[in-house]
Formats: sequence, C-alpha cells, structure tokens
Amino acid sequence: MTPVARQPEKRRYQLVVSLVAAIFGVLLVLTGVELRREFASAGALRAAVERSYNTRLQIQSVFSLMQDAETGQRGYIITGNPRFLEPYDHALDRLDSQMTALGNLYLGNAEQTGNARNLSRQIARKREIMQRTISLRQVGDAAAASALVSSGEGKAAMDEIRRLVDLMTQQEANHLAQLSDKARFRTARTEILVVALFLALVLTAAGTAFLVWRYLATRGVLLERLQAAAARHAATLDSAFDAIITLNPSGSIETLNPAAERMFGWRAEELIRRDVSLLIDLANNGEGSFLDRLGASQGALAAGLLRELNGKRRDGETFAADVALGAMDLPTGRHVVAVVRDITERRRVAEMKDAFVSTVSHELRTPLTSIAGSLGLLVAGAGGELPDKAARLIGIAHSNSQRLVRLINDILDVEKLASGKLVMAMSSLDLREIAARSIEGVRGYADQLGVILTLAQGDAAPVRGDADRLIQVVTNLLSNAAKFSPAGGEVAVTVNPEARIARLSVIDHGPGIPDAFRARIFSKFAQADSTDTRAKGGTGLGLAIAREIAELHGGRLWFESAEGDGATFHLDLPLDLPDLAVGRGVGRILICEDDPDAARVLAEMVAQEGYDADVAATAREALTMARAGRYALGLVDLHLPDADGVSLIRALKADEDTRAMPVIVVSGDVARGRVRGRSLEVADWMEKPVDLSRLRLAVQALARADTKPFVLHVDDDRDILEVTRQALSSVELRGVESLAEARDALRDRRPDLVILDLGLPDGHGLDLLPELTDEDGRTIPVVIYSAQDADHQAAPAVQAVLTKSRMSLTQLARTVRRMTRSSRGRP
Repeated sequence: MTPVARQPEKRRYQLVVSLVAAIFGVLLVLTGVELRREFASAGALRAAVERSYNTRLQIQSVFSLMQDAETGQRGYIITGNPRFLEPYDHALDRLDSQMTALGNLYLGNAEQTGNARNLSRQIARKREIMQRTISLRQVGDAAAASALVSSGEGKAAMDEIRRLVDLMTQQEANHLAQLSDKARFRTARTEILVVALFLALVLTAAGTAFLVWRYLATRGVLLERLQAAAARHAATLDSAFDAIITLNPSGSIETLNPAAERMFGWRAEELIRRDVSLLIDLANNGEGSFLDRLGASQGALAAGLLRELNGKRRDGETFAADVALGAMDLPTGRHVVAVVRDITERRRVAEMKDAFVSTVSHELRTPLTSIAGSLGLLVAGAGGELPDKAARLIGIAHSNSQRLVRLINDILDVEKLASGKLVMAMSSLDLREIAARSIEGVRGYADQLGVILTLAQGDAAPVRGDADRLIQVVTNLLSNAAKFSPAGGEVAVTVNPEARIARLSVIDHGPGIPDAFRARIFSKFAQADSTDTRAKGGTGLGLAIAREIAELHGGRLWFESAEGDGATFHLDLPLDLPDLAVGRGVGRILICEDDPDAARVLAEMVAQEGYDADVAATAREALTMARAGRYALGLVDLHLPDADGVSLIRALKADEDTRAMPVIVVSGDVARGRVRGRSLEVADWMEKPVDLSRLRLAVQALARADTKPFVLHVDDDRDILEVTRQALSSVELRGVESLAEARDALRDRRPDLVILDLGLPDGHGLDLLPELTDEDGRTIPVVIYSAQDADHQAAPAVQAVLTKSRMSLTQLARTVRRMTRSSRGRP
C-alpha cells in the first residue's frame, strides 16, 4: 500500500481513537460528578437523620415534661402535700424553653410548624386546667379540685397533646423515610455508573491491548518490508555495473557502491566525507556547493541532469564518463545521487563507427556511383541498342543501384545528424527558387507516375540556409507527394512569406496519412504500412532527415491531413530580413564572434529582448569596443582569429573600465574553456548551438541588475566589517555588530544576501537564520564567514561556509558576487 493510500486509513484510525478517548473522558466526568453528588447526598442524609432524631427527642422531651407536670398536679390534689408540686414546677420552668427549641427545629417546615403551634395551644390549655385545680386545692377546697379533675377536661387536653406528639413524630419518621428512599435511588444510579465505567475501562483496556498488538504486528510487517526493500536496493546497488555515489549539497561523498570502488580504485571507507572532485573533474573544483561548481542551477536536479565529465582513478588515470545526477530529498535537506558510467568503450566504438562511416562513404559510394553511372549510360543507349530482355534487366539493375545509393546516402545523413557533423553552408536564399529547383529535379519521376507538379505565383521569400540541404528536404516532400498521388493527380507547391517566417507547402490529393501512423511519421524507418516499402519504395528515413535539417535551420516541418483526402506538408523557416536584429534601444550588447552567421543569429536573439548588438570579429576589436562604449553584456566565443576567448575575458576583467561588464561564453568547446577559465568571473557558459530560452533568461536578468545588490554583514569585529566593505565595492554593504542590530536592520530593509559571523556578543549567529526571509517568504541566502567551523548543512539558507583563517577576502568577494547574481535571477 502506498503512503497516499494509507492516509485515509490513518485518519480513520485517529478518528476512532479520538472518539473512544472522548467517550471515556465523558464517562469519567459523569462518574466524578455523580460520586460527588452521592457523597453530598450521604452527608445530607446523615444531617437529616441527626436532625430528625433531635426533633423526635425534643418532642418526647416536651411530652415528658407535660407528663411530669400532670403527675405532680395529681399527687398534690390527692395528698395536698406541697412536695408533689416540685416536679410540676420544674416541668413548667423548662417547658417554654423546650417549646422554643422545638419551634426552631421546624423552621422552614410549614406543616410541622403548624403542628407545633397547635401543640403549644394545647399545652397552654392543659397548664391552665392544672393551675386551676392546684389553686382550688391550695385554698382548701379539695372536693372542688377533685371534681375538676374528675370532669375529664384535663384528660381531654392531655389526649390532644398526646395525639399531636404522635402525629409530629410520625411525620418526622415519614420525612426521614423519603430522604432514605432518595438516597438509595441515587446510590443505585451511582452503582450503575461505576459498573458502566468499569466495563468501559475493561473495554478500553481490551481495545488498547488490541491496538498495541496490531501496532506491533503492523510494525513487524513494515520492518520486514523495509528490510526487504533495503535488501533489494542494496542488491541493486551492489550488482550495478555503473558507479552510484550519494553526495551532500556541498559535494562531500556519503556512500558509494562496489562498482564505484572498482571503477575509481578506492575503498568506500577511504572516500566518506571527502569531496567528489577527488573522483570527478568538475568545472570548478574550488569553493561553493556541488551544483555551483558543476555550473548548474539549483533547480536542475528536479528533471535530472546528465553531463559528460572526466573521471579520475586512484592511480591518476583519467577516463571519459557520463554522470547522471538526480535529487534525493531527505529530512536533512536535498542531497544528490550521481550515477557514473565509464564511456571509454563507447568512445572506442564511436571511433570505430566513424571509421566505418568514412569507409562506407568512400569505399561503397565510389564504386556504386560507377555502377549506377555505367548502367545509366547503357539504359540511355551509350553502348548501342540492347535486346529487349537485356534492356529490361539492365533497367532493373539501374533502378536498384540508384535505390541503394539513396539508401546509403540517407544512412550517412542520419549518422551525421546524430553526431552533429552535418555541415551547413549557410547563405542568403529565396525559398521560392529552392521550390522551383526541387520541382525540376523531381519532374522526371513525377512524369513517370503521371503526376503534375505546379508552383503557385507569389512574392520572394528570403531565408538563410544551405541550398543543397533545403533542396533535399523539398525534393523528399515532392517525391512522397507524387508517390502517393493517383495517376493524373496534381501536387501543388506554394511559398508564402508571412510575418516572421517563410512557409513552403506541398499539397497532394492522395489517400492521406492514417491516424495510427501520424505519431511516428517523422521516426526513422517509419512506414505507414508494411507493404509500403515494396509497393512504393523508400527507406523510411527521408522525413526524419528532412525534419532534422529543418530544425538545424531554425525552422520546423509539420503536416496537416485528413485520412482519404490528401496531405499538406509545411516547411517553416525564419525570414531573412535586415530589420530583424533591430532592438528597442534598452541597452547594447557586445558580441565577439568571428563567424558572421553565428553572430547574426546571436544578434537576432538579443534583439528580441530589446537590445542592440555590436559585433566584433576579433579579440582586439572587441577589447577596443568595450573600452570605448558602455555595454550591458558581452557574449564571447572562445575560438577567435587573433586570440582565445579566455585571454580576452582576462583582459576585460583586468581593465577598470570594462571589469563590471558581465560576460557569457558562447562556444562549441565549453568544457575545455571552463578548465582554463575556472578562476574567471563568467556569468554563464553556453554550448553552441545556443539555447534561446537560456540566453533570454540571462539577458532578462540584466534588466533586474541595474541596482547594486544589498548585503547585510553581521560581525562583532569592526576591522573585519571595514576591510570587507572595501573588498565588496560592487555591492551595497551594511555592517552591524550584534544580533539585535541585525534584527533592526532586517526590519528596515530585506537584503539580497547575509554574511554571518557565528560568535556574536548577544547570541549565536545561527539564531538569526529563522528570521531571514524576504517579503514573499523566500529564504535569503547566507554566507557564514566566521573563525568557528560550521556545517554547510546547518540550514537550507546557508549557501557557503568560509573560515576566516583559511579563506581570503578575495574568495569571500567572489562568493558574494556569485551568490548575489544567483539571488537576483542572474545566470
């Protein structure tokens, strides 16, 4: 399963875990709340029980006092002995306070408060009756007192008191029972919650155990897969015949496979952390990142990079090598994978092939020309009239000898095109004249097929090109059109000059091009049908060669066709007009090129960006023009009649008047020039033929380079700040002595580059790296220039690490100039 496919499953797993955790948390919270309520309820119940006990005790105390008073009253009535009044008096003394206490216990309870008032009234009534009887007995009227007691009025009052006491006691008991029932219900609910929580804990523990088991099982499977993948990769690397080397961004070797050990003669442990220039001869084996020394842009690795370089064995032997470079993105940054292939044998085979082509060119074409010519003479009757049978046989031999000559010529052309050895004799031409000459050359063949060739009238179409090669292209288009046209059909040719191109069109009315064949019509040995070679003749190389020739002229060959309704092939070439190289006056560019055609092409290229061009054919002339005028850029060829381009560039850089002019080398031998000119400040090295888009980017970068780049230098040594300012006169430099001052400077203006010391009075220099971004969020490049050693990979922003004791100010200045050009879009 791919990482992308695993993402939804991972999200589902995280969602389930989060949901379970949330439910478990809710259960814990609910249980905690319920337990707290249970503890509060238990406390309230204990308080209610205690209050109920005290209330009933108080009721009984009041009732006991009434009984004591009644007993003392009756004893006194019967005996007349005052001692029996003691419990009576004692009970009455305490009765008021006990009734008050009982009333306080019933505060907030309306029903019991009402009962207490009734009880108080009955007690007052009973007291009044008892007092009357005692008063009668005290005055000596025992009979009247006894009669009052016997009347039952006191008993009725006492019975009512007893009823009220029982009622109040029962209500208190009922209230306590209700509280107990509520407490039992709450306890039962709490028990359910606790049980549910316990079950949830059990399920959670079981789920956790399952997830842990699954994680361990999955981890085991992934580890097995990882180990298997690592074993496969290791086996692949170990069994590869090509050397495979991994590098960090600075070019230090990290790993290499056994093939690399065999190829270069070093053991792997001897090369770890050593610079790759020990094995491969780079354009610049000095300072800077690996890609900078290779002369490639930082984004070149995205689509892969292939270079032909020289490898170096341990014994000093050098060999030609193809080096394929790719990006390897790791958590520590972007590293480089280099695949090195020894092409010594391929070079030898190429030399053998060149020798074979030379042999074919001379040893086969020479006798074939004699054979075909002799047969042609016999067919034409130079040897006298031949018998019909002999004439027929000689005609067949003549036709096939010409076919063989065409085949050999096509094969040789394909080889020359592939090796870049097809020489073009460029001159000013009229494409209409090329069309007319081609028609005359094919007319005999068309007449044999019964096909009419016509050329439409029109204006002249001036182009620059090789007349013979353009005739070869048009002849191929005409012969194909005639070959596939019906007898009596017409092949029409038109030549039309348009805005910036001249277009030659060949129109036929044949069967058209099948849809299935269109994608490969310009491929080598392509035939629309397997029977075409026998039925129509041809090698299937003509259109492939024609397209290559068209592209070498800066044009293109294309077609339009509807199956069953003929085909139209178009040859588009750039118009050769005098005003094509006129710029818009935004600046001037000096072109030092001894080939007039190449100089004209370069002038037209820079004119498209609005620049005027001055052309110098010699180094002396270029140096004189550069000193006399102000140029935005110089384009220099390395091979000049009076000197080499490297010497010219050195002279330009040594002269104070021309030192600031950027220089781009445009040459067919860039690799050798890089070796000789590695110390020169060259903006770019471009191989001929020039890539128009790359040159356009270089010229566009000049428009953004009118102002000096702004560099922030952070160093606590004022002498270093001053001498660096003197060395970097070509940039706008601001020096600060601490991190605090650096942060203030960043708030004022964002620099193009930062030169950073590590040991600062208020912190470490690397602490500033997270803040080094421009207004668009892009990382500002950093050069660490410090007495302390630092890792180049400290952060992506660090482009170079220079140690003060080992690097001169000249090297610092060169590094800063190179990096400011890169940060401002310069090549």
